[in-house]
Amino acid sequence: MNWKILMAGVAVLGLGGWGWAVAGDAEASAGPNVGQTYAVRRGDLKISITENGTLVAKESQKVTPKIRGGGKITFLIEEGKKVEQDTVICKLDPTRVETRIESLELEILQSESGLKTAKTELEIKEVENVAAVAKAKVAVERANQEQEKYRDGEAPQQRKKLEVAIKDAETEFNRAKKNLDDSKLLLQEKFIKKSELEDHQIKFERAVVQKEGAELDMRIFEKYTHPMKLDDLATKVKDAERELSTTEKRTESQFEQKKVAVTQSEKRLKAQRKQLKERKEDLENMTIKAPCPGIVLYGDPHQPWYRENIKVGGEIWGGHTVMTIPDLRVMQVKVKVHEADIDKVKIDQKARITMDTYPGLVLEGVVSKVASVAGGQGNYGGSSEVKKFDVEITIQGEGIDKQMRPGISAKAEIEIETRPDVLYVPLQAVFAEDGEQFCHIMGEDSKPVRKKVEIGPANDNFVEILNGLDQGDDVLLYNPTLPDANPEEQAGDGKVGDESENSGDTGKGEGKS
Repeated sequence: MNWKILMAGVAVLGLGGWGWAVAGDAEASAGPNVGQTYAVRRGDLKISITENGTLVAKESQKVTPKIRGGGKITFLIEEGKKVEQDTVICKLDPTRVETRIESLELEILQSESGLKTAKTELEIKEVENVAAVAKAKVAVERANQEQEKYRDGEAPQQRKKLEVAIKDAETEFNRAKKNLDDSKLLLQEKFIKKSELEDHQIKFERAVVQKEGAELDMRIFEKYTHPMKLDDLATKVKDAERELSTTEKRTESQFEQKKVAVTQSEKRLKAQRKQLKERKEDLENMTIKAPCPGIVLYGDPHQPWYRENIKVGGEIWGGHTVMTIPDLRVMQVKVKVHEADIDKVKIDQKARITMDTYPGLVLEGVVSKVASVAGGQGNYGGSSEVKKFDVEITIQGEGIDKQMRPGISAKAEIEIETRPDVLYVPLQAVFAEDGEQFCHIMGEDSKPVRKKVEIGPANDNFVEILNGLDQGDDVLLYNPTLPDANPEEQAGDGKVGDESENSGDTGKGEGKS
């Protein structure tokens, strides 16, 4: 601020006999005409920052083919042409996709038939499994019944028969023995012939054999026949139970295999249908439309090496940027603000935008983004370079019938604040020395009187006086203490500001408050 005020003071050294034309309103909306003095005014002082920038689209839509694989360009809209939303901007050769769709449709028919067969086989196997398990269960039940039948019925009955046979043999044995004994006595008395004794002897021996045979049959039954029969029947029960378990496991395994076959057929069919749907989407996406209104630019500005493929006959791939379309529905002005002023710029501050391309057009905007880090510092990153911060101003409303194009130079005046009802003087009237500010007013003897002042915010033309001057004081617009002071030489171009505007930036870091 001190440096700028000093330079302003030097600029008015050449103020000759010109006089200030002071406006009668209270608002400081005009710069004074060049003269030697200026009457201190009171009014509203508007503080703003004015920066040059570039008109850009707030958002740029990247157009990428939504296809799987690649495609050959058969139609391409002219670069730089203005398009509306949904305008066809590119077409790709659909031959490969159409061929694949036909192939998938045939495969789906086959898979549908295979799935139907697999489901039928699954149903058949389910019925067969139920029958096989039921048959195995019947076999187990029959084996148990046969075991019970022998153990509780046949075995006791057979044992009873053997016991009866033994008793019969014993009875016959006893009878034959008695007959034999009697025959021996009778033979001694010669009541019978010897042949009769021999017959009784034979019968007795036969009875002995029968008795021993019956007893042997009982022993064989108890020791061999009965246990072996029980073991055989128990084995049959275990075999039937094992066969039932095996049948259940086998049928379950076979059923699961049939289910897996059905599942595989379903998944295969689902995958084929998904592929068919994707290929049909690819076929639709072979015609690429503009996602928003704007101007067509080939490729991605950040990937210029891919641009050479964007031509009729060129091969492009899904996911690669074919075109970039700035969305002209929302425009911005990008400016760079000096580090000394960046703390004054806040989100949602209003701004006025003008462009040389459209003389007389003034657009309204608001600050939408303030960078938190300074921008680039040149090719070599020199520490002496002035640092600036990127600021984005979004244009509000339509505001213009003409089509605004990205890249146009624009000027943005950001409204920082308005200081109501304050004293102010031209920048040329304030001089800095040893860290303090001074003005010179005309005394009663028409000689300059130096007065220390306290200053506040300033714009391009005026600075607020917080203390040290009164309204109506005539301040000199040059420094009379300089050697060979000549107001005409200090006047410079003889103009302080435009009488129609009290605006401008507050400086670029040269000590301005």
